[in-house]
Amino acid sequence: MGCPAPAGSPTVSVAAAGDVERALWGLRAYDTAALATVSAAGPHVAGVFFAPEIVDQRIRLLVAVLDGSRKAEDIAADGRVAFLCSPGNPSRWIQGWGSAVRPEVDDAGRLEIFRRLIAHAPGAKQFVDTLTVHPVIVTVRELKVVQAPGSPPLRLDFS
Repeated sequence: MGCPAPAGSPTVSVAAAGDVERALWGLRAYDTAALATVSAAGPHVAGVFFAPEIVDQRIRLLVAVLDGSRKAEDIAADGRVAFLCSPGNPSRWIQGWGSAVRPEVDDAGRLEIFRRLIAHAPGAKQFVDTLTVHPVIVTVRELKVVQAPGSPPLRLDFS
């Protein structure tokens, strides 16, 4: 799913903690993303609320997924996902890909994940409170952060 970085856009090692923090800072500017899944039925993309966090110098996204949705079924069958955060400006956006899993958590663990999601994305509260949703954790494998025209993007490879 990944592709090589174009010339002049070096991929940064995950050992560069400052770059991981910079990428997290960029992700915190957004609370929704377009999340793409893949299955035998073909590709699918839908909007999700998310909360970014760092665990062991790796970025992951906390997401709430509607039970029985195509997105939930696709993730259960094949956890490969891609995402895009964009304000609709072609010179500022973040894209990445990784693997999504529905964590095995008890009710307290589920509520804790949703608490962290809602703390970052308050709009998710109504979604979580009124619909049957479950948490999904996306472990980011590659990330590209574009912040300004003319400056090289930040590329992180967590493989």
